[in-house]
Amino acid sequence: MSVAPLSELQQKTLEALVEGYRAREGMKDRIRALNEWEIARRSGFTELSYAEFQEDPSRNQFLDSLMALQRLGLISVWERGVKYDTFVPTEQGNLAAEGRLGMSAKPASGAGAQTPSTPTTGDLDDQIIHRLDEIIRLLKSLDSKLGGP
Repeated sequence: MSVAPLSELQQKTLEALVEGYRAREGMKDRIRALNEWEIARRSGFTELSYAEFQEDPSRNQFLDSLMALQRLGLISVWERGVKYDTFVPTEQGNLAAEGRLGMSAKPASGAGAQTPSTPTTGDLDDQIIHRLDEIIRLLKSLDSKLGGP
């Protein structure tokens, strides 16, 4: 798979999300997902409080990084929140954080940098299928706990 290298911020953001998500293993998925502020704190991007970060202009730069990772199929939005959205890493995101997709951070000078490409239709289809599989698994779990037919 040929993909553009990640910026240093994108790499740190992805690593922070993957590490935080893994640290919550065994918890319910909705609790494992990390919000924008938690990821920003874990990545070292901000030391602001939850409320301060919400209004801080630097939040837009961090959101740009999250959206770029989402376009690359490395993370997905778990839930849209009133104040912050929550995110989870995708399978590809886990591999990229481990350095197994060849997506290391691009040099700070920008030498050799490529423009991030938008995911192909096949990539988007895979993301949708993966998300639907998660939803079906969750529904089956709920059904079994509620004693469905």
